[in-house]
Amino acid sequence: MQALALNDPAAFGQEFMRQTQLQGFGSLTKRDLELLIFVLLERDGAIDRAASNHAAAAQLRVTPAKLKALRRDGYARWRQLAAEPPEAALPRILATVLTAENLRAGARHVSERSRKEGFLAVRVEHPDDLARFEQAILDVGALPVYERNREVVAVRFDTLLRLAERGGHLQPDPQAVARELRKLAPAAQEVADLLRKDLDQLRWEDVRNALNALGARAVAGGLEGGVRSVLRVAFPFLG
Repeated sequence: MQALALNDPAAFGQEFMRQTQLQGFGSLTKRDLELLIFVLLERDGAIDRAASNHAAAAQLRVTPAKLKALRRDGYARWRQLAAEPPEAALPRILATVLTAENLRAGARHVSERSRKEGFLAVRVEHPDDLARFEQAILDVGALPVYERNREVVAVRFDTLLRLAERGGHLQPDPQAVARELRKLAPAAQEVADLLRKDLDQLRWEDVRNALNALGARAVAGGLEGGVRSVLRVAFPFLG
């Protein structure tokens, strides 16, 4: 197993010294120091924040349960060291969790009935990222739903679409989105109905309804190209 190595040892050391002095030398408990070191390791990138709890635990030679507690308690205690505005945090989280591999893994934890109702299973292992994702869902007026695993959130495709709109990620030009949908699913009835309209008079609501319908069908497994293809229209940064 590769040894843990800092990307910027000087910055790590300086921040560690700064925090121990700010708190008063010797006043931090063993747990405080443990959490401080952990958060600084993730901030440095020595431990990848996007890594699974199992992979990160292997780096530190601890159990996944211990690693999860470090992530949860570390950011609760030392939040100021990893300050990240919501508009930057959500794209980072979505880029991490909306991968094809992660969506396949999450699908095992949601029922077929939920998929048919347009619920996509999103697995978020990092406790702090999970809390941010849950709050983002609440902020657009929806509720996070759990079925078989508390790390897997069942979220409707239209909720993801609202997140894309709120974050300004979705292309605001309805004609441009219509062209993307035509390339994505030229044979889909939703696209055919959309393109029968006068493109110059196309309303954003028309495009949104078509995109949402395609997304729900993709989640249910009825669209060639799958969920990721539709998600890329809503979140271009997914690549």
